[in-house]
Amino acid sequence: MANERIRLRQVCVAARDLYATVDDLRAVLGAEPVHGKADLGRYGVPYEPPAPHSAAFFAKHGLVNAMLPVGDDFIEVVAATRPDAPVVRFLQRKGGDAGYMFIVEVDALDPYEERARAAGFRVAGGADYPQYRDLHLDPRDTGGTMLAFSLQREGRPFDGGWYPAGPHWKPSGRSAPALAGAELACRDPEAVARRWSAAIGRPVEGARIRLDGGEVRFTTAGEGTGDSLAAVDVAGLDRARMLQAAKQRGLETRADAARVGGVWFRAV
Repeated sequence: MANERIRLRQVCVAARDLYATVDDLRAVLGAEPVHGKADLGRYGVPYEPPAPHSAAFFAKHGLVNAMLPVGDDFIEVVAATRPDAPVVRFLQRKGGDAGYMFIVEVDALDPYEERARAAGFRVAGGADYPQYRDLHLDPRDTGGTMLAFSLQREGRPFDGGWYPAGPHWKPSGRSAPALAGAELACRDPEAVARRWSAAIGRPVEGARIRLDGGEVRFTTAGEGTGDSLAAVDVAGLDRARMLQAAKQRGLETRADAARVGGVWFRAV
C-alpha cells in the first residue's frame, strides 16, 4: 500500500437538466466544457462521434455527459437520455440533482480491485478500453456515492493525461485551481469510512482519509436525508467572485460555498 499512488481526479454530478447545470458551473467556478457525449456546440465544443467502445458504454447506461476541467481535475455532469436509465432512479431516490461519483486516479488497478472484492464490495460496472480502465463500486456498499478507481493506459499514470477529457484537452500543469477534497454525508459515517478505508488501503484519520492528492471526509447526514456526496472543495477560487456569480443566478449560497447540482462547492 505504501507504494500505491491515489489522487482525487474527478467528481460527477447527476442532473435532470445537463445544460442548466453546466451553465451554473460555468458561472460559479469559471469552468468551461471541453468534451462530452452531449451536443456541446453552444459552448464552442465541436461534436465528435465517440469511439465505438465509449459510445456503447454511454448507450448501455442511457447517459450523456459534459466534462469541465478545474485546473487538471474534472467535474463531470451526467444526465439521462431515456426514462429507464439507472441515473433516473438515482435522481428519484435523491429527490433531485445530486452528487453521483467520487473518482480517483491510481497507478495500478489490481490492488484496489482485490481489496474491494475481499471486503465484500459489489462491482457496479466500469470500463476497459485500450486507453483507460476503471472500476465502479456499488453505491449500496459505499455510502450512497459510487467510488470509482481509474487507470490511465495512455502515456503513464499520473502524467496529467485523462482519457475521459477527450482527445483535445491537454493538462496545464498548474497546481490551482484543483479539487482539494470531498465530503460524504452518511447516516453512519464511521461505518462508511471503514468501508472506504478497506478498499482504498489508507487509514481513517479522525473522520477523513487522506489521498496523495485530495481527501474524502465523512460527516453525519441531516435528519430525513440519505447518504450523499454533499460537498466538494475547490482550491484556488476567488471566493467573492464565486458567491457573487451564484447569487446572480439565484443559487443557494453560504459563507464559503455555492450549491450547484445538489452539491456544495466550497472555495478553500
